[in-house]
Amino acid sequence: MSGLFFANIKAEFDPKDPGAVGACTEFIEKSLTEFKTDRKLALKSVLLSEEITSLMAEHSADNAKLRVQIKRFPGERVINISCEGDEFDPHLDLGAPTADAEDEITRQAISSLILKSLGEQMKFSHKNGTNSARISTGHSGKAMLINTVIALVLGIAAGLLLRFVLPADIAAGVSEYALTPAKTMFMNALKFVIGPIVFLSIATCISQFKDLSELGRLGAKVMGTYLFTTVMAVLFATGFSFLISPGQFGQFAGLNIAGEVAVAETDTSLLSTIVNIVPSDVITPFLKSDTLQLIFMAVLVGIAVASLGKRAAFMEELLDSLNSVFLKITSMITSVLPVAIFCSISLIILNADINALTSMLSMAGTFFASDACMLAFYGLMILVVARLNPLTFFRKNRDGMITSFVLSSSSAAMPTNMRTCTDKLGISPKVCSFSIPLGATVNMDGACIFMTIATLFLAKGYGIEITTPALLSLLVTIILLSLGAPGVPGAGIVCIGVALQSVGVPVEAIGLIIGIYPFFDMFTTMSNTTGDVAAALVVAKREGLVDMNIYNKK
Repeated sequence: MSGLFFANIKAEFDPKDPGAVGACTEFIEKSLTEFKTDRKLALKSVLLSEEITSLMAEHSADNAKLRVQIKRFPGERVINISCEGDEFDPHLDLGAPTADAEDEITRQAISSLILKSLGEQMKFSHKNGTNSARISTGHSGKAMLINTVIALVLGIAAGLLLRFVLPADIAAGVSEYALTPAKTMFMNALKFVIGPIVFLSIATCISQFKDLSELGRLGAKVMGTYLFTTVMAVLFATGFSFLISPGQFGQFAGLNIAGEVAVAETDTSLLSTIVNIVPSDVITPFLKSDTLQLIFMAVLVGIAVASLGKRAAFMEELLDSLNSVFLKITSMITSVLPVAIFCSISLIILNADINALTSMLSMAGTFFASDACMLAFYGLMILVVARLNPLTFFRKNRDGMITSFVLSSSSAAMPTNMRTCTDKLGISPKVCSFSIPLGATVNMDGACIFMTIATLFLAKGYGIEITTPALLSLLVTIILLSLGAPGVPGAGIVCIGVALQSVGVPVEAIGLIIGIYPFFDMFTTMSNTTGDVAAALVVAKREGLVDMNIYNKK
């Protein structure tokens, strides 16, 4: 069945037929091409479909049928694959071993990479003896970037028009009855998801950490390196924030609600901050969006679920399902980000003075200085700890850095980063097949830099004094957020909202930076993935798992 905007195509294959997986993959690729799916999105979906159909065929029952259904919706394509057979976990079961151990390691590394990097597109389940997978092609990141640029340009034009061309009464009416309500609705929607997103993302992430202990010394070293670079990123950002001191104290205070500024003043002692981390009930942290209490509960729940062993399966699935629901809601909210950017930029130009715009430029300078120092630190770490030439590292990792910058997605850049690790840097798949996917989740050095600088900048602009206990609380919050940051577009905005609330800055302050956030996001993602590859190289070198012939090859 096919139509202009909607279509539904089905096919069946014999999973016991040696050519079934190839035929199924060809059918999916052909259908996506007919539906005019974005080439890169189609390629990722075909790769993921091939892995899943291969595993389903391997676990299929006698007389089973491998069924494929492809649906077309406006802006999205959905692939449904099902087959009767034994239950399996696509993220753990990588197929039957081969005779060649080295080939097996490589094959499993590739399969693991595809499933982990593209796994967010897929939902897998086993019910009534049938394995089922739903794969969404997603949306083109390039389209979002183009829409963001258009919204930014139109917002600047609209702001200038309202401020310098139209009469003041008309400008005030447009601001009060159109721009401000639209921006407020977007900010309220962000507030709605902040509490659940923080709790569920971190709890889900930590509940899966039991696999980390199974990797022993290697896993501990990788995780320790990630935590070390994250702490250094936060310290660099804090140091440059106080050194350059972007913005003016209280310049945005007129935009704030009087009662909200006083929140930070209650954090007067380190003891009080520590004591208040532990909530007295489950509901209040969500109602008040108390960040540290939410993180504390999430960590506690995550550890408890991970310690249940086999009995944890139900809770892991429940947490993951709820997390997926709120991540989907977040994606729905951030899909209208260009509209929010247009309204925010228009209001900034209409209401802010030249000093405010200059302050934002100084904040950008602070960010770039911190980011440059973080990249230099990666080079120093490679030179001192791994005793390798850092210039060789940056030269050979150029493709990964460019890919991360353009795509603004650590997950989307994983295939390129994995190929760089094995083919150009000589890192063993035993290290990078684990460290790169893990780093895309827990190693967010660039994001930590931006969150720290943006939070301190906005707190200063809103006239909030950041005491030592409040600063320590903020830094701990940002580090913990980086460990369980939601892996969806616009997740950084949610994390910034959490960080702002932890120091008493209203979430509405995001409106001051939301217009320029997508451009910072490209640089933060590049730092994130560069840190992933650098950490993998350092750990692999210390473990003797780097092929120096490949690393030194011109």
